[in-house]
Amino acid sequence: MYYQLWNLFLSEDKYFYWKEKVKLLPKFDHFTWQKIIDFLSLVEQNFFLSTQLEKIDSIEAFLLLAKENGYKLTQEALAWFVITRKQIWDLLDAAQKIPSLKEQLLAAKNPQQFIKIAAEHRFHFSVEELAWLLTEVKCSPELVSLNNSVGEILTASNYGRIEIGYWIWLAEDWGIVPPFCHLHKSDNFVSENIRNPFFLDRCFLPKSYFTQRLMSVV
Repeated sequence: MYYQLWNLFLSEDKYFYWKEKVKLLPKFDHFTWQKIIDFLSLVEQNFFLSTQLEKIDSIEAFLLLAKENGYKLTQEALAWFVITRKQIWDLLDAAQKIPSLKEQLLAAKNPQQFIKIAAEHRFHFSVEELAWLLTEVKCSPELVSLNNSVGEILTASNYGRIEIGYWIWLAEDWGIVPPFCHLHKSDNFVSENIRNPFFLDRCFLPKSYFTQRLMSVV
């Protein structure tokens, strides 16, 4: 879904430039984050748009394609979206490879402490951004189950086969990821905030929920 966008910002000659620039940008909100996801979801569902995206080789062309389909985006917003996501995924990947880092993160008493540990290892993102990504992953049907060498069932993201269940449980305990979440509009909703997955009318059991719970008792 994101590979073309990644290439526009994460090639070696661009990544470090945008990584430093993103630190100086004003904070973007969840509306911007979700708008980019919505456009990429539209591309994924539309063969014609997907084919167009494959031919794009510049940020300007990407922005024009988005605008032609009703999504007004900026280079800075796209850079923030991509770089922030990479920072979070890179931290989780590092934790998977470095047991001491994983222990530190899992021992965090609150999300602020988690963010501080991440920053000490040069990974920069906010509590809100972490919550948005983990909620999105939890709602995604792209979570897969893996059996490791000792027969444990692990919930992993298709993004590099990173074990994600640990971090979703932690975020649930902190209250930044709802135990049940659904981002699609209901026909009969109680709240005007249709993007808030904590409201009862937004709730359902995601496909990955029972797998996550099974992991917690292994």
